[in-house]
Amino acid sequence: MSRPSDPHSADGQFENHSSELLRFLTRQVKCEELAADLRQETWLRFRRRASGEEIGNLRAFLYRIARNLIIDYRRQQKARPIEEEISIELVSAQPGPERAVSDAQRLERLQRVVQDLPPHLRQALLWNRLDGLTQREIGERLGVSESMAGRYILKALEHCQQQMDPQP
Repeated sequence: MSRPSDPHSADGQFENHSSELLRFLTRQVKCEELAADLRQETWLRFRRRASGEEIGNLRAFLYRIARNLIIDYRRQQKARPIEEEISIELVSAQPGPERAVSDAQRLERLQRVVQDLPPHLRQALLWNRLDGLTQREIGERLGVSESMAGRYILKALEHCQQQMDPQP
């Protein structure tokens, strides 16, 4: 359909109505790609019929083929099971309900374990993990050496690990 044809040939006659037919199909099916496919099928059916018989009103004939194709397409869509139409798997970034409950319970347990720490260990751990303070900064705030602040953090972490994941 891209190269010029003899206007009296079947291809030339189809080309005269091709753009108009595409606009009609696009309005009907609301999808340019599907409309283009239906126009192509219209041309194929037209070629099969046009080879052996005289067609009086070509434009009406093409529109009748196109309407029949639209009807066939809509019937196919209605006949397809709903599961086939929904081919996208819906995946949520949120955890499922079981996971959300489990995570909430684990968080509550961790909060209790942290609260059970001696105050200096708890404070060192919170400053380090939540506020991002270095061992030196924690040592200065607590009035201890940098290495002692590091030991406080390590002890706090070990305690939390032991309480959260007890060994059998």
